[in-house]
Amino acid sequence: MTISSEGITPFETGAGPGTTPNYSRSRTIDRRLVHKSYDQNVLISHIETVTGPAEPEHTADSPSDRIDHFHGILCVHKDHPFFFEHERSHIPGLYLIEATRQMVIAIAHLFYKVPFDIEFVMTKCSADFHNVANLDDPLLAEERMSGHVYRKGRLTSMHSDILIRQRNLEVARLTGTIILLKKHQLQYLEQRGAPNG
Repeated sequence: MTISSEGITPFETGAGPGTTPNYSRSRTIDRRLVHKSYDQNVLISHIETVTGPAEPEHTADSPSDRIDHFHGILCVHKDHPFFFEHERSHIPGLYLIEATRQMVIAIAHLFYKVPFDIEFVMTKCSADFHNVANLDDPLLAEERMSGHVYRKGRLTSMHSDILIRQRNLEVARLTGTIILLKKHQLQYLEQRGAPNG
């Protein structure tokens, strides 16, 4: 499957502290990058690497000490039927959790070249909310990916640490660990968890 980076507008270089990059918050990245069937469920407008492409350099069967940095812009669908089923003047915490999960998956596909037939399973997740995010100002995400684990040359696990800011105010910090499974591995876990498994 080929994914185009069309529709992704880069951060404006030279934007100083307290300024917002020039971008389009209404467009989203390709839904296939975040494993969604409908565009309305894509919560990311843009992702870019900060330190250069994060090509997998570490292929031994052990954790890597590398830390990769990314920036992202969240897209807020104010009329989303699930997240905004009743009127509110802030962005729900669950929206931020889903957006950060999507960012991790998209980063894996775009920058680590993880194939699209790989499944992503969250094994740890922690969220600390510090401020309420309003509906109008841009939400910027600063992502650090670390703890990359490779087995047989394939990325199988990584740790994520995402800081979400709005108007230079820290809104939330979310951390977690994701494992990357082949479809048959996930099916095995699903069968094991089934009532008759």
